Amino acid sequence: MKIMYCFLILCFLVACSNEEANGPASESDIFDSITNKNTGNKIGYLLDSSAFYADSVIRKYIRETLNTRDGEKFTYDIHKAPLNPDTEIDAIISVNRLAYAKQTAIESGHVTQAEKLAYMGPFNVFIFYDGGSNSFSIPVPVPSSPLLPLEISFANISSNQYKDLVVDFRIRNSSYKEVYFLFNNKPSKVFQWKNFDGLNTPNSEAYSFSFNPGNGPVRDILVYNAKIEAPKDEIDPFVFKPKIIKSQDLRKRFFYVPPQGKYFSTKDDPEG
Repeated sequence: MKIMYCFLILCFLVACSNEEANGPASESDIFDSITNKNTGNKIGYLLDSSAFYADSVIRKYIRETLNTRDGEKFTYDIHKAPLNPDTEIDAIISVNRLAYAKQTAIESGHVTQAEKLAYMGPFNVFIFYDGGSNSFSIPVPVPSSPLLPLEISFANISSNQYKDLVVDFRIRNSSYKEVYFLFNNKPSKVFQWKNFDGLNTPNSEAYSFSFNPGNGPVRDILVYNAKIEAPKDEIDPFVFKPKIIKSQDLRKRFFYVPPQGKYFSTKDDPEG
């Protein structure tokens, strides 16, 4: 456990030192230079542009805000959805920096430890693109294993008129789910729970989720006990995506508390 924490700290220090060497990018400067803000006639809107133009804009924004190294290879995916009350389509751009994670491990001299931890670190990131203002949010890091990119999905949780962001990610042989709401067009994490843990071990556990109407306008989040279907063949627990067998065995009910901007559960909720 001490080795794990030491290595994670080292990863963050190396990443931070790289960013400090390049200098922080100005968010307002990047917005003005990268996005075309012709909001009146919608000329130049990113989601309506050619694939070549959109790719050049997105890659430039990623490079400048994440201070990527010269020649660094990274991948990204665009996930479109209506994410706020306006009528424009928005997007979440998920970024994976596996190559940088592996290079960081080599430079730190801890390749073996990094492999054992599935290169855990700040190498998966997502960015909110607002279709209404034709601009990006600052990148949101999701500390996780970059061997798999973030899984992005959307659900009606805080509203029936637009979607909320759901992010699934891996940490070694476990998986986690996070829910984000937008506050002033900035993503904020309001919920986190495991999808599964202990994959390929005798002590594995798994959960399923539903978003149900509660007492307020924001839906409650129900967590149910579930099971992992036994793999038929030998697997790599760091990248294998298991099938989750759902049940009606309620583990926790979470409700949203607006003043705190997060989900909470009551003490008398059922425990698994």
